[in-house]
Amino acid sequence: MTLLTDQTLAKFNRYHHSSSYRKVQYNHHLASWFQSKVDNDEWRLFTCTVVFKPIDQINTQSRYEVEYRGKFLNKIRRRLEPNSIHQPKTIPYEECFYYERFEKSRLRVSGKCNPHHIHSIIPIRTEQVHRFWSYDNNRLNPRLFKDLHSIDVVQDVLIEPMRNDDPFAWLMYLTKQKNL
Repeated sequence: MTLLTDQTLAKFNRYHHSSSYRKVQYNHHLASWFQSKVDNDEWRLFTCTVVFKPIDQINTQSRYEVEYRGKFLNKIRRRLEPNSIHQPKTIPYEECFYYERFEKSRLRVSGKCNPHHIHSIIPIRTEQVHRFWSYDNNRLNPRLFKDLHSIDVVQDVLIEPMRNDDPFAWLMYLTKQKNL
């Protein structure tokens, strides 16, 4: 137990400028859980950023979260599992996403207009990855890419395999300047 605490404390010291110890501890626990699923070859992890465009006057966080959960993840579910009976269980852990609008990265300078966007981790079962990602071409399935861009509120989508299988770094990026 001491080793786990020491590792978490070391990660806290690395990210102390924008984090609380509780957030680092939570992210470390969640990253370890994700990593255990990857190590057991159950899942492949993908990082996802969805940028939304405002198409009407309803531009709230709850609206874009509903669009992400409903339309965006539903398109992925349908691509992964053609049988509608099994679609609700297709994406194992779909609640790992964070909405952003006004948070800025210290490393990136942007203009005055910050778009509504969601960062997430999408775990895909190993046996279904071939329907989602092409490792030969190193890109998202072209049909799925087209389907995701057909959603009226989606402006842009960036989905990539998690680099170096390090969920902790992506979770720290997701939760920057957020209280958990």
